[in-house]
Amino acid sequence: MRDKQEARKILNIYRLFQRDGTLYLNDETDTLDTLFEAVIHAISDCGTLKAKLPYTEFVLPSRKVIEGDSGWVGHFDEKDNRRFFLSDIYDYLYLMYGRH
Repeated sequence: MRDKQEARKILNIYRLFQRDGTLYLNDETDTLDTLFEAVIHAISDCGTLKAKLPYTEFVLPSRKVIEGDSGWVGHFDEKDNRRFFLSDIYDYLYLMYGRH
């Protein structure tokens, strides 16, 4: 049950920024960057949900960016990579936890 609450907390971040499902509809990058930072920190701060998330796709990149790993930071300097990551985590969480 706690993982469902954590997932909804992350999904609410998207709603707060009014970006649930609209990451590709504009070129505005300030909101994208702030959303990205908020989501990777929320993933990193998760408890039970973190153990259920795909590690390589979501947990590892979040942790590495927060740690300042130059490879991951450079990867996510490309805005489309941020958009794909945010879109993927949103879709995953919505499909697994958001519709119930």
